[in-house]
Amino acid sequence: MKTLNDWTNDSTAIASAKKVLQGETFKLMMEVMQSEMPLTKIPLPFGAAATDYAYAHGMQKGYDYALRILKAMGESSPELPQEPEATFSAKNRL
Repeated sequence: MKTLNDWTNDSTAIASAKKVLQGETFKLMMEVMQSEMPLTKIPLPFGAAATDYAYAHGMQKGYDYALRILKAMGESSPELPQEPEATFSAKNRL
């Protein structure tokens, strides 16, 4: 199984991905994907439980990350989002 790191170290794969990413059909498909983001289609009701918000946030982050990976496949040094480190330091406690 090829990882993103493997892909971005393969110049042939990057060139192929760039060609696909620049295609009009793919650009339109990405626009549709952006407009179909989970939270834009399934809004949380007012007063939903905290676990519902946590679930929705995770779903949204995963969807966004998948779209970023698709775009990153056409770059040799992609910048992917890094999750903040979870710490329990004093500055993170409110």
